Amino acid sequence: MSNSLNFSDIQNHWAEKCIRELAKREVIKGYPNGTFLPEKTITRAEAAAILMKAFVNLPARRNPMQFSDVSPNLWAEQAIEFASAREFFQGYPDGTFKPNELLPRVQAITILVKGVNFNLVQNPDAILLEFLDDAAEIPDYAKAAIATACLNFFAVNYPNVRRLRPNQPITRGEFAALICQALFLWNLVPSKYVVGSDIFKIQPQFDAVEGFSDGVAWVQIGKKWGVIDKTGKIIIAPQYYEHYPFSYGLGLVTIGGKYRYIDKTGKIAIAQNVDKAFPFYEGLATIIVNGKIGYIDTTGKIVIKPQFDSPRGLFGFAHFSEGLAAVGYQEKVGFIDKSGKFIIKPQFLWADAFYDGVAFASTNSVFGFIDKSGKFTEVEKLDTVDVSSPFYDGLARFPVNGGYVFINKTGKKAFPIIFPYASNFSEGLAVVSINDKRQFIDTTGKFVLQNKFDSVSDFSDGVAWVTIGEKQSYINRNGDVLIKPRYIVNYHTFFEDLAGVFVGGQLNSYNFVGKWGYIAKAK
Repeated sequence: MSNSLNFSDIQNHWAEKCIRELAKREVIKGYPNGTFLPEKTITRAEAAAILMKAFVNLPARRNPMQFSDVSPNLWAEQAIEFASAREFFQGYPDGTFKPNELLPRVQAITILVKGVNFNLVQNPDAILLEFLDDAAEIPDYAKAAIATACLNFFAVNYPNVRRLRPNQPITRGEFAALICQALFLWNLVPSKYVVGSDIFKIQPQFDAVEGFSDGVAWVQIGKKWGVIDKTGKIIIAPQYYEHYPFSYGLGLVTIGGKYRYIDKTGKIAIAQNVDKAFPFYEGLATIIVNGKIGYIDTTGKIVIKPQFDSPRGLFGFAHFSEGLAAVGYQEKVGFIDKSGKFIIKPQFLWADAFYDGVAFASTNSVFGFIDKSGKFTEVEKLDTVDVSSPFYDGLARFPVNGGYVFINKTGKKAFPIIFPYASNFSEGLAVVSINDKRQFIDTTGKFVLQNKFDSVSDFSDGVAWVTIGEKQSYINRNGDVLIKPRYIVNYHTFFEDLAGVFVGGQLNSYNFVGKWGYIAKAK
């Protein structure tokens, strides 16, 4: 066989990209005449040979089974032993492997699901009916594996995504597509043929992702980071390590150890030589030169010369928020406006940025917050107060005695309850734990959307992540489920109508394998 990448018979084939990538990796080979024969069926032995090359680094999970019809002289004996030790193949009840038997599609999907070590779903019949029109043709032994494949985007059905054709022999092109899904090369198989993939706005293909900001998002491929737009198109090739979200059309990166602002084409837009730089907030970015804090605008012009010290705040790098920035001066902290003038004179031991019209600050041993006139409000004495969170929706979270309370802008407790866990308020709701279950409260302390979900996250962009049994989904503020619950290993909150999600399998107790993509609220 030939491992040529220029197969003469795969041009315009639906699995062409996948076939070429697997050939490049020497997972599959073609024939001496330069063909690949994507429509040719494959045997169980041939499948085992491909699996050994595709999953060469997958550790064995058991001793290989001894099949009565696999002799040491069989060409695929080593591959069959490899596949058996990794639980791809189980063999038949009579102790045979049947190496020359054509591999049915149902077996091909089942062996990959078991080899990647997914937890098989329970009660699969309803799931199969949801995704497949020919679910009744699936043998009982394979139902759980096929349902798991459907939920985890492993099943590939061409030309009709709703027809599995479970008992038809699988072709070389079809098996290549399944291998690509199992290796999480999900940008190579057309998504319209992947069961359940209509959930994705941008198909899983990245090693890590960040939230969208300013219409773009940073994504990781290998060890480096690049930038995509909302169609998933890479607009800046992965080439950076340290990076920050885009704002005002500019993203902050380090190049050769120096801080640089790039535009959305990757061109350097600002190349000030500074000790450290930060992203733009409210049109200005904090820079540090010779240990002093100053500010530049989006053209790179220094508008407030470096002259201030660190604000010694909990969250601050002296960025502007609500028109003011906390900066240090002569060992005290005050607030300047965008001209660099002190609006609130330096008088605090430390202070944080303004949120919701107030900023936390301390004077000597007194802890409290100020409004924009500089009026100081002392916070009610609370035992073992460590760190405060900013005000959101008129309330701030405090850790107290191993739990959390909320205070209002009078400096008093808003609710008498000490919660074992509490998040900041976001969009009028906060997540708290009560009776070992996480639920939402509103700004009056009232529990809302109770007893509907097993776990919940903060609201962002009008949407919150929830778990329902072992599955994950997203809800709106009415508690309506926006997407059908799926088995998602990890998730991000929504930013600019898109959320990153990680889907994949568990290789062992510690390692997950998979890729990140994005889903949209409209799905």
